[in-house]
Amino acid sequence: MTSAKLLTGTLQNSQKFFLQFGGQGSPYLKELVKLYAEPELKEFFETSFQTLGEIAARDGKNPLLSEGLDFKSWIENPDAAPNEDYLARAPISVPGIFMTQIANYVLVSKRGYPTADLMKATGALSGHSQGVIASALVGLGKEGADFLKAYADFLKFVFYLGFNGQKVYPNFQVSEEIVKENEANGDKNPAPMVAVIGYSKDELEDRVKQTNDSLGLKGQDTVFISLYNTPDSMILSALPSSLLAFRKQWKAEMDEKKFKFVYLKTTAPFHCPFMETSLDKFNAEDASVVPFPYTGADLKVPVYSIFDGHNLQKDGNLRDILFKMVLIEPLYWDLAIAPIFNDSAINTIIDFGPSVVSQRLTGGHLKAKNIEKQSLCASNAKELKVILEV
Repeated sequence: MTSAKLLTGTLQNSQKFFLQFGGQGSPYLKELVKLYAEPELKEFFETSFQTLGEIAARDGKNPLLSEGLDFKSWIENPDAAPNEDYLARAPISVPGIFMTQIANYVLVSKRGYPTADLMKATGALSGHSQGVIASALVGLGKEGADFLKAYADFLKFVFYLGFNGQKVYPNFQVSEEIVKENEANGDKNPAPMVAVIGYSKDELEDRVKQTNDSLGLKGQDTVFISLYNTPDSMILSALPSSLLAFRKQWKAEMDEKKFKFVYLKTTAPFHCPFMETSLDKFNAEDASVVPFPYTGADLKVPVYSIFDGHNLQKDGNLRDILFKMVLIEPLYWDLAIAPIFNDSAINTIIDFGPSVVSQRLTGGHLKAKNIEKQSLCASNAKELKVILEV
């Protein structure tokens, strides 16, 4: 295999890559359709469909999977695929997004980035929300049949993570009253997660506390700050009724300051204590069918926690740690990507999607710190050409 110019230059100059993966809220099916056409990915997709078939044989009749789990037919005939609302369901979108980003990684590795050389050139990895799971898989540094075996284990794991998250919050329909009240505020498609853009961390924490205290929002009615994405962009997770209450309390101020309030295309309130029981459900009902012997010591390259920024190489078995990180614990993106700021050898960021959302979030931190580093996303056709140039 001829090595890509970017990899060769990075190794020759003793520089390093930071590899990152995206999270929820990005469209993924169109990207999967394009990737499916790549001959290098034939074995990857065969493994994917076989693994999803095993899952469907066990759980395909569950009401949460009312339109099935047949990614093969959706990819081969996207016009006949379920609608966006179904594709956004956690048991569908979590494995769908995972497949997309790992397909991007496999394609890059087969077109000029041999695994051993790529690991040598990588200083650190992480991933936004569920992307941290993809970073852990890649950080194992496995190749060939060993990689596909680990990928199948991880694909089962991410499905059951999304499945158990949705079991805790199985409410796909938002009441007509809440929809109308949101429309009156100028907001569309209410969901259990919303992006609030404009406030600083301290300002938003203060306003969330005021809303919870003044309205007596406790227990499952609580509003949580679930993702600290950039210095002025954060996500709230809560029942749609509680998010509406927050919006009403602060709408006038947000309008005056031209701050944004945008619901995410997601079907469960990730990254908050609302999801606390999901891990118990997983361990009681599904963990027995998810082979997951992978530990921090198996990671060939440092993978950084999205919760507290620690190196996962220090941890034992990664299954419950990753599960909690994605569903229950808040995300601090600045901690996950700290090696980009702190390691002068890291010169290039390669993002494996889907879409370019996580690339932009990292860019927001770089801009705030006045740091310039090359950033390339495999989901962007123009930037993929740069990544693959030989």
